[in-house]
Amino acid sequence: MPAERATARQGRGAGFTIAEVLVALVLFAVALLGVAGSSALAERVTGAALRERRAVQRAADRIATLRAQGCASARSGTATDAALTLDERWTTSAAAAGVTLIDEQVRWRTVDGTRTVLLRSAILC
Repeated sequence: MPAERATARQGRGAGFTIAEVLVALVLFAVALLGVAGSSALAERVTGAALRERRAVQRAADRIATLRAQGCASARSGTATDAALTLDERWTTSAAAAGVTLIDEQVRWRTVDGTRTVLLRSAILC
């Protein structure tokens, strides 16, 4: 009989209790929520960076176009890209001391409001 009692005790102690399993499940659920929150934040940040990169690229392209036109042809203006929801405004100053200054401003709408990027450059005349 003592051998049977020893075997019964070993059998009960070999598994997990329901309390241990529930604690493990709660910890696992909390970890999953943390991962989900981090991935949602990463997606928002990536999207914002993509929109900002597009705006900066648009501004750089506009400045390159104005430089290619030269000092005499560079004029202020505006443009809107409905597909990318970008609004551009560029201003050129009159040539002074052989330099025309360019301010290129690009705006786009986000969930949090309107964002703006401003690039300044110059054309040597």
